[in-house]
Amino acid sequence: MKNLLFLLLTTFTLSCCDKDDDKPKTELEKLPPATQTGAQTFGCLIDGKAFVPPKFGTNSPNAFYQFVNGAYTLSIYGSTDGGSNLKSINIGCLDMPLIQEVNYLLKEELVNNYFGEYNIGGGITFSGATTTVNPGILIITRFDPTNFIISGSFEFTVLDNNGAEIKITNGRFDMQYTN
Repeated sequence: MKNLLFLLLTTFTLSCCDKDDDKPKTELEKLPPATQTGAQTFGCLIDGKAFVPPKFGTNSPNAFYQFVNGAYTLSIYGSTDGGSNLKSINIGCLDMPLIQEVNYLLKEELVNNYFGEYNIGGGITFSGATTTVNPGILIITRFDPTNFIISGSFEFTVLDNNGAEIKITNGRFDMQYTN
């Protein structure tokens, strides 16, 4: 009887130790998968730390692509927390041509330019944006105007209030956009 109990206890203990679920996730593994189905996901690493907005609620990611006054405007946005703890990433373009599944440089927030922004505290505490001198990249991997899906990846670097770099890497999004 003791041998059976020992065997069961050993088997149970070993089976508990083999679970991958117990292994802590890396920051990169915390990001949503890079999909192209309109899964309403958004995430990136900010200086190596995972930034993942909730899938639903007031901070859920959103995207819009609208034709207004003869030109298109794009915004792909994700945020976490709220108030002075709010952190947000915005990628966009003002008065742009029709989106294509290609690579775009993220430059200054000017007409016909794609740009990237990182804000803390709703932009009150800190607001940094890409520039022509320090551009980022946006890669559109799927643009489906029939099903209103936009997917892709992004990376850019901004300077904080003291001139130190804040690196936004491994960015990905897969969203249904409003039109």
